Amino acid sequence: MPLIPTENKLAIYRYLFQEGVLVAPKDFHLAKHPQIETVSNLDVLQILRSFKSRKFVTETFNWQYYYWVLTEEGIKYLRTYLQVPESVVPATMKKQASRPSTYTRSEETKRTGASGDFDPSFNRGDRRQGGDRRGGMGRGQYRTERSAPAPQQN
Repeated sequence: MPLIPTENKLAIYRYLFQEGVLVAPKDFHLAKHPQIETVSNLDVLQILRSFKSRKFVTETFNWQYYYWVLTEEGIKYLRTYLQVPESVVPATMKKQASRPSTYTRSEETKRTGASGDFDPSFNRGDRRQGGDRRGGMGRGQYRTERSAPAPQQN
């Protein structure tokens, strides 16, 4: 691991502990990291490679981006290294307050289930059991209006 200035290391550690996650593009020549402007992207990649080997973060690589998420061991390590009290937790560990619904229906406008006369079998009116409207033809017999009747066999 290359030598990384202490202030860069502290900036990365603070950001990682504050957010709980860190994203970095796979670009070793990028001068500044997208979220931490004072640190080069190479410094972030090297420190988090070290964290991954010590199992302080889990790493996912997708579409040329690295995604790191702090583990419980990583939270404990950063808490002792940064001297942060137990009450402070990363943003990914905080429960978000449920948002109150802005739209509520009154009892009159709520939709109810199907009415009592609903018949899903579709047996209506002139339709017979077989589904044919005209009837009179048996199985395998097909005749259109314009065609001549089938010849009789004796």
